[in-house]
Amino acid sequence: MILEARRQLRATTEQINNIAFRLGYEDVSYFIRFFKKHTGYTPDAFRQNCR
Repeated sequence: MILEARRQLRATTEQINNIAFRLGYEDVSYFIRFFKKHTGYTPDAFRQNCR
């Protein structure tokens, strides 16, 4: 799940809430907490670091 989220964050400029919903998360804040717990970054910070 994290691998796919990372791939989408790098490859697209789609909003984080749309990525979260596509991955099956109904609560965007839960997705953000889950992502940060496993990567050390929020999805937005991860996207900015990859550029």
